[in-house]
Amino acid sequence: MLKTLDIQNIALIDKSSLTFKNGLTVLAGETGAGKSVIVTAIALVLGGRSDRDIIRYGEKVGKVDASFNISSMPAQYKKNFAEYITDSEISITREIRVTGKSKILISNIPSTLSELRELTAPIAEILGQHANQLLMHEENHINFLDNFANLTDLTESVRTKYHSWHEAYSQLNKTINKRDSYKAERELLLLQQKEITNADIQVGESENLISEKKLLDSSRSLMNSAGQISELLENDEISALSMLQSALKELQKMHEIDLSLSKQVEELTDIVYRISDSKQFIDQYGEAIIDDPIRIEEINKRLDEIYILKKKYGGSEESILAALETISNSLSNIPTDIDSYIEELQEKTDALFADYSKEAISLSETRIKASLYLEKLVQKELTELSIANSGFKLEFIYDENPNGVPLKDKRIKPSENGLETARILFTANIGEPLKSLVKTASGGEISRLLLALKSAEKKNKKLPQSLLVFDEVDAGIGGQTAIDVAKKIKRLSAESQLLVVTHLHQIAREADNHFVVQKTTGSDKRTVINVVSLDPIGKEAELKRMVALPE
Repeated sequence: MLKTLDIQNIALIDKSSLTFKNGLTVLAGETGAGKSVIVTAIALVLGGRSDRDIIRYGEKVGKVDASFNISSMPAQYKKNFAEYITDSEISITREIRVTGKSKILISNIPSTLSELRELTAPIAEILGQHANQLLMHEENHINFLDNFANLTDLTESVRTKYHSWHEAYSQLNKTINKRDSYKAERELLLLQQKEITNADIQVGESENLISEKKLLDSSRSLMNSAGQISELLENDEISALSMLQSALKELQKMHEIDLSLSKQVEELTDIVYRISDSKQFIDQYGEAIIDDPIRIEEINKRLDEIYILKKKYGGSEESILAALETISNSLSNIPTDIDSYIEELQEKTDALFADYSKEAISLSETRIKASLYLEKLVQKELTELSIANSGFKLEFIYDENPNGVPLKDKRIKPSENGLETARILFTANIGEPLKSLVKTASGGEISRLLLALKSAEKKNKKLPQSLLVFDEVDAGIGGQTAIDVAKKIKRLSAESQLLVVTHLHQIAREADNHFVVQKTTGSDKRTVINVVSLDPIGKEAELKRMVALPE
C-alpha cells in the first residue's frame, strides 16, 4: 500500500505531503483544481514518462518521493527485490530537471526506469480515461482476457516461438527464391577467389618490379657508364688515380724532408685508397649488370596482370587482398550445396512451426476456458453495478489460412499474439442482441465495465493488497447507478487500497479518507495547488459542496 507521497515543484504544487491509509481514499475538488497533478505524481514514481515541462515554472528540479508498505506481497516478490526492502517498506524518489536529466532512486539505490516499472507493476496500478479508451479499441480486448487469466508468461512464450519460426520461415523462402542467384553468385565468387589466389599478390610487388624493369631497360647505358668511369679512374696514363698516385709519391718525398706534412700525406693516402675502392666497386657493378630481354618481358606481363586486378578490385595491392578476404567471407555465408541447405532449413522451419503450434493451441484452449469464467464473473459484477439486464461475451475471431495451424476442423493463420483476436460483445438492455462494445456502449457503461473487469481480475488472481488509482472512471454516471458504483468501489477497497479521483458525492460519502484539492494564491502572487486532508467536519462540508447544498 502507498503510505506517503511528497511532491515538490510539480506543475502548480510548491510542496505537498500526503499520508495514506488502507481502504478507500477519495481525492475531490472543483473542476480544474489540479487533482490530475496528484495522479501524475503517483504515475512518476510508478515509472511513468517524465516531461521537464511539468516542473513548476522558475524551478530547476521537480521531485516526487513515495513510500510503500509491501508486507502483504508474496514471498517471491520480496525475494526478487530484497535489496530494496527495509522493514517491509520500499521508498522511491523521482527527480526531473529542466536540463532534461532525471534521477531515480529506489530505497536510495540508483535505478533505471525499466527497473522501477518492474518493481512497481505488482504493487500499484492507475486506471483512468486511458484505460477506458483501451476498451474502445477492439485490438486491445484480448489483452483484458490475458491479464484476467494471468497468461502473460504463456503469451510471451508464444510470441518468442512465433518470431523464431517466422525468422526461419523468411530465411527459407528467401533462400528458395534466390536459389539460382545463390548458385550464380557462388560461381562468380569462386572464380574471383581463384583469380586472386593464383595471382599470389604481394604488397609492394608492383613498385619492386617497376624498379627492376627500370634497371633492365637501362642496362647497356649503365654498363657503358661504368666502363667510362673505370677508364677515367685508372686505365689511362692520365687517369685520376694515376695522377693521384704520382702526387702521393711526390708528397711522400716532401714529407721525408718536412715532417709537418704528415697530415696531408695521410689525407691524400686515404683519398687514393677510397678512389681505388670506388673503382673496384664500379668494375664489379658493371660486370653484374644483366642485359635480359626475356626478364623484361616477364616483368611486363606481371605488371599487366597486377594492373588488371587493381582495376577490378580497388586500385592497389592492399585493396586486392582486402577483396579476397571479403570474397572468402561471402563464400562462407553461401552454402556449398544450396539444395541440401534448403532441406535443412525446411526441417528447422517445420520443427519450429510445430513447436509454435503446440504452444499457440494451448494458449487458445486456455483463453476459451478463461473467457467462460470471465463472462460469468463480469456478468455478476455488472449486475452489482446497475446493469442487471446486460449481456457480456468475448467473441474469438480467427483468420483462416490453408498453411496455418490446425485448430479443430480449420487451419488458422499464425500471429505473434496467438491464433485469435477477440472482441467484447455487449448489451445493456434486455431483449437486445449482443453487439460490438465499441459501437453500443455509452461512456458510463464503459466506466462500469472497466470496474467490473478489474474486480473480476482481482477475484480470479487473488492478488495481494495493492494500490488501485481510479482517475475519474466514474464519468458519465449519476443517481442510483452512482450509488451502486460507490458500493462496488467500497467493497473493492476491502481487498485493495483505493485512491479515487471523483466528482460524485455518492462515492466520496463512502471514503475512509478524504482529500480535497484547492487552488490558492501564495504570498508571491502565484497560483499554487494545496491538498488538504479533511476531518469529519471538513468532509461533511465538502460533501455539501459536491451536491451543491449550502453549508
